[in-house]
Amino acid sequence: MSLDRRLSCAFVCLTLSISTANANVPAETTASWLNDLMPFGWFQFFAPPTTDLSIFQAMLPPTPPPAPPPCAIGPIPPIEDEEARGFEAAAGSSAVVDIAGLTPQTALALARFEQRVASLGGKFAVTSAFRPVAYQEHLQIVWDKWKQLRDNDDEGCAVVKAEVAAEFERHRLLESQRPVPFSDHTRGIGFDAAIFLPKRNLDRVAQASGFRRPDVFHDPVHFRLAIRAEKNGRHLAGS
Repeated sequence: MSLDRRLSCAFVCLTLSISTANANVPAETTASWLNDLMPFGWFQFFAPPTTDLSIFQAMLPPTPPPAPPPCAIGPIPPIEDEEARGFEAAAGSSAVVDIAGLTPQTALALARFEQRVASLGGKFAVTSAFRPVAYQEHLQIVWDKWKQLRDNDDEGCAVVKAEVAAEFERHRLLESQRPVPFSDHTRGIGFDAAIFLPKRNLDRVAQASGFRRPDVFHDPVHFRLAIRAEKNGRHLAGS
């Protein structure tokens, strides 16, 4: 017989003997007798172990930190106007440039401006021309949202801030120039362009073509049809 089985039989016999012997013994005496046996290692081997909850608590994952409060600034709302959605889909590409939406006088002066710059060895790239009002309103919302979130470091606003920053960059907006719903773009008399003209005064060449920059400091890429050129164009068109 193995040692384990012999120990088990011995423990059972001892238990039965204790139960029989203590049948007529007061409970206090029995408890005291059992306590006296506890120091012996062989008895502690059969005794049920005590449960140490601290061991299990150490195994549990740490309590996650509380979620950050939601951002007080909402995301950019969706565009409802169908024409504006078309412009939004083309944002960041040359397809967003709508020359056809310019007035005839503006389109004629723009072609003249491009020819002058090319003849002087420069480069001319129109980045934006006509814009519908609904799309201009969308640009204004993007600009306003970015102004609110630019210096916002709240953890709850991180996702919204990243989305607005991407839209601001995609539309190539300027922090110094807030879009307005009704502008030269919506009226069809203005455009934005990246122009490289070495050793020449750009504003003089623009004026000679019928354009001027209304705010060189805040919006240096924007050109507006000059009033005189617009009047001359209307007169020629009427004649």
